[in-house]
Amino acid sequence: MRDLPLAFVLSCLLGWLCLAACERRQESRNEDIDFVVNGRVGDSELHPSADIQTLRFEVFSKNKWTCSKEGSEVDWLSFEMVESEKKNTWNISFTLTENTGNAPRTAVFLFSSASLTRRVTITQSVEDPIFRTHTIGAYGVPGGDIVFDRERFQYSRLLYGTQFLSFRLYEPSAARVVSLSGLFRQMEAGMRFPVLYRVSEEGYTRILERFEVQVIRVRTPLVWLKKDENTYFVIKE
Repeated sequence: MRDLPLAFVLSCLLGWLCLAACERRQESRNEDIDFVVNGRVGDSELHPSADIQTLRFEVFSKNKWTCSKEGSEVDWLSFEMVESEKKNTWNISFTLTENTGNAPRTAVFLFSSASLTRRVTITQSVEDPIFRTHTIGAYGVPGGDIVFDRERFQYSRLLYGTQFLSFRLYEPSAARVVSLSGLFRQMEAGMRFPVLYRVSEEGYTRILERFEVQVIRVRTPLVWLKKDENTYFVIKE
């Protein structure tokens, strides 16, 4: 038998090494998809708002797995695990209290199965300072803040059309009417829409401004509407 050319031997060896590497990569990929946390085969992050809320996601694992808190325990978050009707799947829920502090807060959880670890980082943002205002009024608007005073103002909600309404503050002594029109009859956090802000005195319009606002919180009976960091409204449902 003649000696095989060196180039042929090297080519066969290289092919075998590539095949082995592909098989190892395939095995690694198969192992990865056997353990999926929060829809990922790697680490993930959650950035909830400062409100009270519950975060939910799934864990899929073909093997036994555990969850542990990285670092010291926290008292603003609780964890619950419930096995799903879907095979090898568990429903995970984290319930967060309201973050009334002055800085975001973070908790890290480690989900482990065999040699695999998935890190889930939860960073809850700080409460918007606007939420510390609980008095009905218009803030940061042309002409200065208009703040509801029970001894001076009366307020009302006027429905027009099928779903829109106007929120009004009326000051009898000055014959002044402050109104915010274009509101939805049923508002939910996250909604964005234009509103018309009007200040009238003795029948004449003194201020007329159009603002694009977002509903940032609904806490019955109050609703917070925000244009920017300086201009916002607190109204009563």
